[in-house]
Amino acid sequence: MATIARSSPPRAPGARRIVRAAGRLFAQHGYAGTSMAEVAEAAGVSKATVFHHFRSKRALYDALIGEAIVGFREQLVPLLEQDEEPEEGLRRFAAAHVQRLARLRGTMRLVMREFAEGSTATRETATGSAMAQNFSLVVEALKRAQARGRVRADADPGLAAFVLLCTSWLLMQTSAITRRHPDLAVAGDPERYAAEFARLIYHGLEPRPTPASRKKP
Repeated sequence: MATIARSSPPRAPGARRIVRAAGRLFAQHGYAGTSMAEVAEAAGVSKATVFHHFRSKRALYDALIGEAIVGFREQLVPLLEQDEEPEEGLRRFAAAHVQRLARLRGTMRLVMREFAEGSTATRETATGSAMAQNFSLVVEALKRAQARGRVRADADPGLAAFVLLCTSWLLMQTSAITRRHPDLAVAGDPERYAAEFARLIYHGLEPRPTPASRKKP
């Protein structure tokens, strides 16, 4: 199994500028459609400087994706481990996830573009990687909640994790349209979205019994 990426020392300002420039270009043109010369020009540095910080385009791509992966694990996964009601934990996770996606919109667009196109770089990044392990960490957190009796025993934790992550991502990537739709008012209010989504994913669509409908002992 691949080793989970760990935190690294802060990058030099020049390296951070290169990563940001690469992120914009990769998001616009894809991995294969971006050259290191274009990255250097966009970052305002020489091509030699780019290679000084990153030995190859793949290393630069991995650095960009790696920062997002490590940040997700360190900032978001612990929210599912809090000793609180599951619905509240899901709400806090969804709110933080949406905020993070908004900050990393370009990087997330890059990741999903590469996934959709099925590039070699993405297959290597996604299969057995820290990205895949991050997903498994969310699944494992839900399984532990099941073991403690705080999540329905017959729920599929993998599917729940997939819905939890993908719904927030799709909301942010389509927010320019969805927030204007009258039936998706929650798209324009991250806090309301998080609360409504947590309620929906935790309780489902089944109506709760009213006091009058409950059978008396």
